[in-house]
Amino acid sequence: MGYNNSMKEKAIVFDFDGPLVGSGQDKAVHILFSAFVACWDTCFRKFLHPENLEMDLDRMIKGLVNYPGAPRFQQLSAIVSCIVRDVPEAFRDPAELGIDENFQTEYQRLKERYNHFYSSLNQAAAKLYWKPLEGVKQVIEELAEDYDLYVASGIIQEILEKDFEHHGFDKKMFSGVFGSNPEGDIDKAKILERIKGKGYRDVLFIGDSKKDFEYARKAGVKFYRVKEKKDYKKLMKDIKNGLPDQDEVYEFTDQELSRIKDRVLFLMKIYVSGKKPSFHEITTYINTGNL
Repeated sequence: MGYNNSMKEKAIVFDFDGPLVGSGQDKAVHILFSAFVACWDTCFRKFLHPENLEMDLDRMIKGLVNYPGAPRFQQLSAIVSCIVRDVPEAFRDPAELGIDENFQTEYQRLKERYNHFYSSLNQAAAKLYWKPLEGVKQVIEELAEDYDLYVASGIIQEILEKDFEHHGFDKKMFSGVFGSNPEGDIDKAKILERIKGKGYRDVLFIGDSKKDFEYARKAGVKFYRVKEKKDYKKLMKDIKNGLPDQDEVYEFTDQELSRIKDRVLFLMKIYVSGKKPSFHEITTYINTGNL
């Protein structure tokens, strides 16, 4: 989705979740719990351990940490790989898991269950809790004077466009808003490479995860980490000396992972017990601790 057709010498590209819309650690909880539900509700339940859910979760987290900010089905395949064979690597074909043909066929149903559950959680959270970072729209206005602005996201394009509009971003400020496809094989690196290929003298990608940093490096563009309002204040100072570039890799902090694990484990135990809270109830619990 492209909007502004003018072209400046330099471009700044934003990831959507995190740098533009604050979702905290909600997405990580959504990913892990949705992957668990999708396995539990299909024959992949065979690979889970209801008597030791914490072990399953510890394995799943390895996949999440390896693929933060990646397209949803790439994240899912890494997590399923952890569940089935304790290997935190994404796969293209479920046959790579060493499972029989019945499970390979069932994986498509698992993906569909995951997609619906994960999307529904995101929609509930977006309505109730997720908001644009404070001051980010003013930052966009200021940067648009000197740079072409883009969005490069792992969110499926159709959903991204709806979220972009829902949160009231001004499309006239952007030269393009690009997401992934339903198959999940368009990642942020490919989008960044496409933007860089337009001929800009310099390109900066603003992301919030280790994977975003890796995407920037793969595409040959600069990287800057933004997770909260204060990071934009620093960016606006740094950018006066040219587009900055941070040469660091970011992981979840121990505190963030502990919170994520606590929330997901509680929801897993609830689901295994037979209770099926609504998406509204789940996102309220994630954000308030009350269910």
